[in-house]
Amino acid sequence: MAIVVSALDVVRDELRSLGSPVVVFCKSHSGSRLLAQLIEGAGVYMGAHQNESSDSLDLLRLVQHLVERYYPDFGPLWDKNNRHPDLPSTDTIARQVFADHLQGFGPSKTRWGWKLCETLYVLPVIDFLFPDARYIHLIRDGRDVAFCNHTPPDTPFWKKVYFNTDRMEIWRKYRLNYNEYHRHRHLFNAVHWVNSVSVGRNYGAMLRDRYLEVRYEDLCGDFDSQAQRILAHIGVTSDGAIVKQLEQRVYSRSIGKHRQQPRSMQREVLQIEKSLLLELGYLDADPFQGPSRSFRRRIRSLLSAWFSQKPGAVV
Repeated sequence: MAIVVSALDVVRDELRSLGSPVVVFCKSHSGSRLLAQLIEGAGVYMGAHQNESSDSLDLLRLVQHLVERYYPDFGPLWDKNNRHPDLPSTDTIARQVFADHLQGFGPSKTRWGWKLCETLYVLPVIDFLFPDARYIHLIRDGRDVAFCNHTPPDTPFWKKVYFNTDRMEIWRKYRLNYNEYHRHRHLFNAVHWVNSVSVGRNYGAMLRDRYLEVRYEDLCGDFDSQAQRILAHIGVTSDGAIVKQLEQRVYSRSIGKHRQQPRSMQREVLQIEKSLLLELGYLDADPFQGPSRSFRRRIRSLLSAWFSQKPGAVV
């Protein structure tokens, strides 16, 4: 019996000679440019076409295609009988994307990779194509991330990034458009952070020891040791010069910047992010515990005394 293979099986075999890439992802505005500069400075080729944040513009094409067409259900990609009518096909896009990304990657380079925040949404596909890839997930306090400026969820791609579905038209009472986002961006950013970090960690757990979580706050607080930990994880050695060079650019002024925002807005963000902040250890305790039992008893006692003074009152 002949073995039927999918188009992605063929692409995976074609890409095998490239070796195992290093993949950096995170929620946007988590400080990943510094991480990409460290890895690239240690000799890892991070792509021919990058934006000012060191994101791979080539990989974005593949990620956007996979998110819009498949995420969160990648099952049809491995269905041998699936023939999606839309063109171009995933295997065609993947071939072109990696060819474009790796322009300039030659014999003098031994390792390669990329940084793109939204890669986390397609990790099952990347893991299939590169079974030995190494992954780094940068996580930052969601309260700080909520008060950064992002892209609104006003296209199918960004709706899925925020909400895992492109069928959303209204979230809470807000329409998913540019104006509503900018009026309530701390709320949209909070739900975006929760979804991004949760999806990244859930997929990352399936990658086992090839997945490494790094906290932005730890990176700023002790850059040297965190840098060595990261380089060891991806199997790259460095003479230390790039670490010392980048260490001079590290600053922690933006850590805790959410405290400068109005308390009402901080509280709204906490109501969305609380469970994940507690899980990650960014909160030591639930900040919304309500009044204590003794306080409630005191209030009942005062109300009882007040009502007992009113004629005909029943307490």
